Amino acid sequence: MIEFEAEPDRVRLTAAYRRHMRGAFVPYRGTGLALAGLAVVALLPAPRMVATLLASSAVLFIFFSPALLLHRVVKQAWRRNRGSTSWTLSEEGLRAEDEGGYGLTRWSEVTRVEQLRDQLYVKLDGGRAIFLPTVALSAEKQQELLDFLRARDLLA
Repeated sequence: MIEFEAEPDRVRLTAAYRRHMRGAFVPYRGTGLALAGLAVVALLPAPRMVATLLASSAVLFIFFSPALLLHRVVKQAWRRNRGSTSWTLSEEGLRAEDEGGYGLTRWSEVTRVEQLRDQLYVKLDGGRAIFLPTVALSAEKQQELLDFLRARDLLA
C-alpha cells in the first residue's frame, strides 16, 4: 500500500488536460487548416477581404479555439480539485479522498498510466482520466509507486 497527500497545481493540471484532450483539438485544427486552404484559393480571383476573413478564421480555429476549450475545462476541474487530496494505492485500487468526498477506482478500470513530469496521467475506461501529482514525493517513494504500477503492467 502506498499513501501520500498532494496539493493541486493549476499549471500541472493544465498540462495534464492538454495531454488528455489532444484528440479533442483535432476537429478545430482541421477546420482551421481547411479555412486556411480556402483563404489561399480565395486570394486568386476574389477580393482581398474574403481571403483576409478566411485567414483570420483559420487562425482562430487552429490556435484560439483549442486554447479556449482547454481553459474552460481546466477552470471547471480546478473548482472541483482545489484542496489537498489524500491518495492511496493498494491491491483494491486507487483511492482519492478530499474535502468533497472520496472515491475508489479499481485497477480493472485503468487502461494505462503515463508519466508527465511531476504527475501521473491515469487513463480510465470511457475516456476518463485521473491526474496524480507526485511532485511532493521523495525519490524513493516515487520509485516505489512506479514499481507498484509496473507490477500491474499499467505503466506505459
